[in-house]
Order: sequence, then structure tokens, then C-alpha cells
Amino acid sequence: MSSEAMQPKHETFRLSELRDLVATGRVRIPDFQRSFRWTNQDVVALFDSLHQGYPIGNLLMWKREAPAQRVTVGSIDIDAPGRPDALWLVDGQQRVTSIVNAMDARSVGDRRFAVGYDLENSCVVSTLGRHSRAVMPLFRLFDFESAWQWFEENTEFQALRGRYQEAFNTFNAVSVPATVLEGADEDKLRVIFDRINQSGKKLKSSEVFEALNSSVSDGRTLRSISDAVARSTNFGLLSEDQVLNVLKARRYPDYMRDGRDEFGDERRRYSDFPDEDRDEAYAQTELVLKRATRFLQDNCCIPHVTLLPYSAILVVVSRFFALFPEPKRRNKELLKRWVWRTIVKTIEGTISSGNVQTRTFLKSVRRGDESDSVQELLESVGERVTADRIAIPTARMNRSDAKACVCAMWSHYMRSEDCTGQALTALFDSLVGDYGSAADLLVDYVGYDRMGVDSGGRYSSLANRILLVNEEAREDEDALRVFMTAHADMLMLPEGTEESEPQMDPEMLISRREEVVSARVNEFFDSMMAWDYVSFAPVELS
Repeated sequence: MSSEAMQPKHETFRLSELRDLVATGRVRIPDFQRSFRWTNQDVVALFDSLHQGYPIGNLLMWKREAPAQRVTVGSIDIDAPGRPDALWLVDGQQRVTSIVNAMDARSVGDRRFAVGYDLENSCVVSTLGRHSRAVMPLFRLFDFESAWQWFEENTEFQALRGRYQEAFNTFNAVSVPATVLEGADEDKLRVIFDRINQSGKKLKSSEVFEALNSSVSDGRTLRSISDAVARSTNFGLLSEDQVLNVLKARRYPDYMRDGRDEFGDERRRYSDFPDEDRDEAYAQTELVLKRATRFLQDNCCIPHVTLLPYSAILVVVSRFFALFPEPKRRNKELLKRWVWRTIVKTIEGTISSGNVQTRTFLKSVRRGDESDSVQELLESVGERVTADRIAIPTARMNRSDAKACVCAMWSHYMRSEDCTGQALTALFDSLVGDYGSAADLLVDYVGYDRMGVDSGGRYSSLANRILLVNEEAREDEDALRVFMTAHADMLMLPEGTEESEPQMDPEMLISRREEVVSARVNEFFDSMMAWDYVSFAPVELS
């Protein structure tokens, strides 16, 4: 065993000691730990276990120096001084964060830590929603002065002071076991963290990757990359899993591979970017995502992540722009055809949307072969096998066909004389918000009150929805009517119905609108797929 071997030491901490260790900045959280994921129910269950005397497992800590820094633990911010003996949590962040926040008045208002003690029934409960007035918040239970004040404010429960004292003594007697390691380096701790994560509450693949491979020096994370791309392009927030898939796909086509040891020597041997480290990979992933999303917006008329019909499209396009940052104009045109041929064939069911198909696409994109890569992508979707007429679907924006049709509506909307592209894209993103849906931008053409019994799902059809990216018209019904009259063509409204619309049969109105929408939408698909044109590669001049 080397002199650098880890030296474990076994300790125990009372709950108040853990609170004080966090408050003074001695307890820290390493970069490779995950963010807090527990729900209020998880926190309640933890304190119930502590109250019942059930074991909650060992904490694992790493004793080493820590710089002066601002530390956030749950809802608590601490200006922690530098110290040589900080305790870095390798395992136990969820438990420690829950304990110290539920005990601290600074977390009042954070629903995750809304936990109390029911003095009448002698049990731990959530303070969310309706609960007995005999429930004392835990942050008051652990503070004598605050607890006595609570009894003064709730005089009808004076007889329960004995129950309070019993609960205080029970919690105060709890000791949480911990193993403290000394002499370990960060790589060893990552291995330990990885093995710990093989059991317990599983992390998503992006969280495991982030924990084991997060960028250290510049602070980039998968989430910060998503934020940066959203700010720069107005494409909306990509999930951390989407960012991870792009990060892995740009380095090697098998984007579903295990992310452990992504930057180790073995992976470097077959990566398209063998010399890059973690920081460079994160930085380049951010750049390539910006290129890919702008291409989808500007060339493919897919304005926002909420309208991306097939998520793997972003992964493949990102790999292409990673290997060919400035492709030839002809190849960008052909790549657009591939995007929409793939989307439509996926909707039709003639090609799969699964991981195997995506890996096939990714393998087609090879370093040094820009034109050949595009040609192989086009060949991989095959020839035109149907008339490619997409029926207008229901307005369910979790469906690929609905997303594709709204992209077509968007394209027509954008071609209007009084639309400004970049500003409208920013407004689209703003109206959808970080966690909204494109459904938020669809308004009824014929209101539900006019339909009566919805026969055949006509009310729910996308033909009965208008894409409306206008703040004033969305907020005022009169302004909406004025806007619809002034922009009938932009909104794909049938001609000659403005005056007679109030008297027309609702079913007839929707049928006429469906004819217009179907024609315009399929014109868009025909234009984007360009089946009637030869997809020859650009001419290479010697």
C-alpha cells in the first residue's frame, strides 16, 4: 500500500453539529456531486426515520483544504472562509442538505424543507397544504427561544410542552455516522462516487456524467451550456440529457455509450477530438450547439426546441457542425432536405426514431468528408415512397406530426411582410417561457362554446388552432379579432369568411380552415424535402 493511501476515520455528528458545520462553511460539496433532488416527501421521510431511530446510512466525507467561497446548501447561502480541514461531502449531500435546511429559519418559504412536528400525534409531518395547528415547524423545534415564542402565540397548546421536550430530546440524541477520508485525490473520489451511485436513488445519465466529468476550471456545466445556448439563440432550454447527447456525439457516433471515464486514455484513442480535455469539450459543445440551433432556426424553420419533432435531429446536426464548422452552402441546403425528409419519414413510420437509427445517421458523418457525409445521410433515409401528404393532426404538442405542422405555420407566419424574423423568434421564446409548450401560442379558431358536443374531435384539431405570436392580440379579445382580420393570410385563415363567420356552421368553418392549413403545410413540406430536385453534391473545383 502506498504512502498516499486513503486513511478512513469513523466519526459521529449530532444534528446540531451538522448544522453548525454547514453554517461555518466547514462542510463543502465537491464539483462532482449532484444538485439537490429530494422532494418534500423525501425530507419528511428522513426526519421520520431520525425520530423513529431508524438508520439513515453513513455519510462519506473527504477532509482536505477549501478556498474562501460563497457556498449554497439548499436555500442557505454561506460566505465560507478558506480553511485547511474542510469536510467535502462525497456521499450524503441530500441528507445533510435536508437536515440543515429544515432546522434553519432561512429556509422558510422553500417548499422542499416545509417540515414540522405534530405535537398532538407525536409524529413528523409536512407543513404543505392543510395541517393541524398543533404542528410546530422544525426550525422552531430546534431553537428553544423560537419554540417558547410559538407556545406563547398558540396558548391552547400549552399542555403539549412536555411532548415538545420529548421530541427535542429525541432529535438531540440522534448521532449520524460518518466516514472521513484523508489522503485521497479527486480522481479516487470520483470512482467512489460512481460506485456509490450504483445503488440508492438513481441519477439520470446526464447527472452521473456531470458528477464524474464536470468542467472544473471554468465552471461550465451541462445546465450552464443549455442556458448559454438559450440566451444566444432564443431556441429555448435544452435538457441536460440533450446537451450530454450532443457532447458525446460530437466526439464519437455512439452517443449512448457509458459516460464514465469519457476523457480517459482509452476513449481518446477513438475520439474525433483526441487532444481535448473536459474544459475544451464543454466549451466546444456550447459553440456547436449554437451553430446547430441557428441552422435549425434559419434554414429549417424550426424556431424552438418545443417544436423539434425528433430530438435526435439536433444530435446529428450538431455532430455535422462540430466536424464542419463552415460547410458549403450547397451542403447546408442538402442537410436541410435530410432534416425534413427524416422528420416526415419518422412521422409516416417508414424509418425508426430509435437509438439504432440515430447511431446510423451519426456514423454517416465522418471527419474530412463533408460532401460525402451529407450524401450518405440522404441515402440513409431512402427514396420517396409515398405522396408525403401529412394529415392535419390533433393539437397535441407532444406529437411529432403536430410539431412539424406548427413549424410549417411558423414558416408561413415569418414570410408575412410585417414580420421581423429575429425579433419574432425572441418573442416566441419569451411567450413560451423556460418550461412551457408551443401549445401556449395556439388559440382557438372556433371557440369551444360554439362547438357544443365535439363530434369527431373537430374542436381539438390543429386546423382549429391559430399560431399567434403577438402579445397585444393574445391579451385582448377585440385586439385578436382586429389582428385576425388584418392578417388573415399570415394566420392561414380561409378567404371570405370574415363577415359571415359568426353565422357559419362551426364544423364548416373548421373544414374550410383545414383545407387551407393542409395545403399550406404540405407545400412547406414539399419545399423543405425537395424530392423533385436532384440532390447532387457541390462541385469541387481543383
